[in-house]
Amino acid sequence: MKQPALHWQILIGMAVGAGIGLPLNIMAEQGLVDPQIPRDLAFYGKSVGDLFLRLLSMIVAPLILTSLVTGVAGTGNLKGLGRLSGWTFAYYISTSLMAITVGIVMVNLIQPGVGADFDALARTAASEPDQVITPEILESGSSVGATLWNQVFNLVPQNPVGALADPSNRSILGVIFFAILLGIFIVKVGGKQGQLIGDLFAAGFEVMMRMTMFIIRLAPVGVLGFMLYAAAGKGLDVFSALGWYMLTVLLGLSFHACITLPLILMLLARQRPLKYFKAMSPALLTAFSTASSSGTLPLTITCAEQRAGIPNRVSSFVLPLGATINMDGTALYEAVAVLFIAQAVGNDLGAAQQIVVALTALLASIGAAGIPHAGTVMMVVVLNAVGLPVEHVGLILAVDRILDMFRTSINLWSDSIAAAVVARWTAIGRDLT
Repeated sequence: MKQPALHWQILIGMAVGAGIGLPLNIMAEQGLVDPQIPRDLAFYGKSVGDLFLRLLSMIVAPLILTSLVTGVAGTGNLKGLGRLSGWTFAYYISTSLMAITVGIVMVNLIQPGVGADFDALARTAASEPDQVITPEILESGSSVGATLWNQVFNLVPQNPVGALADPSNRSILGVIFFAILLGIFIVKVGGKQGQLIGDLFAAGFEVMMRMTMFIIRLAPVGVLGFMLYAAAGKGLDVFSALGWYMLTVLLGLSFHACITLPLILMLLARQRPLKYFKAMSPALLTAFSTASSSGTLPLTITCAEQRAGIPNRVSSFVLPLGATINMDGTALYEAVAVLFIAQAVGNDLGAAQQIVVALTALLASIGAAGIPHAGTVMMVVVLNAVGLPVEHVGLILAVDRILDMFRTSINLWSDSIAAAVVARWTAIGRDLT
């Protein structure tokens, strides 16, 4: 019997996890089963999912290093690198700003915070003990300038080996920076020595891709575990006070994912959105269930190169960089969250302040992406910029995990479309239409 395609296996895993976890959660809330049962099930599901994500995280840094060095060194010259970088950054800034604009329009149309029960929001936030706003988070989100400077400072790794060994994958930008420099100087050295080192990294890249394919076969099991955790571990009552807020975020993300980005894909990359979506679907589904674009990066690169036909010279540069600094979904989410908080506390922001929110969210999405508690830090930065109390971040963290799954998928969808656009406009892609 023919084995189903990977994306179907992942979908089946998601359906099984949700199909087991959600009914158990509902029965526990109605007193039909012991509430400890879905909690235990959520724990074991998360443990299985975390093991799969740990396997993916294990190969992120070496895969980026070998892939990016091979891509840069394989060009033979450095003329195209500047053009590749220019198109990549132009795309990232443009689409993030588009996403923020969509979010601001949605929150002004729906106005989810107007008339919201502030006490209910506070109780909902208090029911989530894991979501704690620490002094370190508040301090790290003190200003846009400080956040951006930390990102620039951390771009240069003090120890490249240490950056590769970082178990949290927070040093991805450092790995990218070192890999690009290494590839550039391999080209500059040239000759037999350059060829020897280039071949060594090319062989390492082949090994890492083979290892990646092996780990990816476990994706359906990992996804099942994460969906079991998401479905069994959250009670439905935490969403009642935040229903309109969630709807606003999801409508904004859906518009950006289904209209804005596909139009860019059709007009700039000359690709058919449904065909391209199908090619990237295993990575998108995995990103949804794990809520980790960095952890999903090996699968993203594999799908882009082997299923969507994106050249390694493009994917090895665009996708790791995008997983670190291109956060369309997160930027939209943060803009909506800040305006929702403003509405909930009765402090409606005017047009000028909303423009400040948009620009600050854009800068913070770039600057905060690679640091711990990135989403929370980014929101603190934006709240500070418009004079709102940062303590109110806790009001919306109860539903953060659910929305994080959606916005991570949008982040990855934007990254993958960036690869197609850059490949076409740097003349190193191939027509897949």
